[in-house]
Amino acid sequence: MRPNNHGGRKFAEIHVYAGGLLRVSLAYASVRCVTDTMSFLEDGWVLWSRSVPGTTEGVRVYASLFAEEEGARGEIVGLAVYGRNLTAEKLRTIPLAHIETVANTNPEFRPHIAGTEQHSIGKTFDHVIQEANKVLMSEAYRKAQPRTPLTRPDGSDPDAFYEQVAVAYRDVVQTTPKVAKVLADEAGVPVGTVHRWVLEARRRGFLPPARQGRAG
Repeated sequence: MRPNNHGGRKFAEIHVYAGGLLRVSLAYASVRCVTDTMSFLEDGWVLWSRSVPGTTEGVRVYASLFAEEEGARGEIVGLAVYGRNLTAEKLRTIPLAHIETVANTNPEFRPHIAGTEQHSIGKTFDHVIQEANKVLMSEAYRKAQPRTPLTRPDGSDPDAFYEQVAVAYRDVVQTTPKVAKVLADEAGVPVGTVHRWVLEARRRGFLPPARQGRAG
């Protein structure tokens, strides 16, 4: 080991990872070590994961690679990402090009070939997509029904009002991040009033708790 310009000591942490490839991360003793691993599954599926020992900050990416014919280069056509506290910044660090390159340079890896039978892994993900499409169709039908515009409450039924706030919130948040502004204009009230309505709707359980650091 040799000291760096900041007085720390550089090291490489190496692990054996059965059935896959390991990308060794260099780090300094003052910084947590990040380890990336690549494992090959079946029928064009690979698992890339990043772990930070002693934390829950890791991420797992299941990627499906597809090729039109035998011997052709596989390209990523599907992803499933799992991890705690996923953010846009964390998703941007996923090295898709690297994953695709490593998979294609492994002589034992074989992408899914067009027209061939899928492995149960692929069939499972296809089932998830089919079920999701059913939900989307149901949601599209629900949206086709006009929503009652939000208005000031008259105090006669607080639970019904805050449930209406939750319905309006879920409807508007799908099209804009400025939910409070839209609902305030709709109800003819200040934005601060809508923030209080949403907070109360969360307290009553009609909306989930807000994620720290995010608006709404």
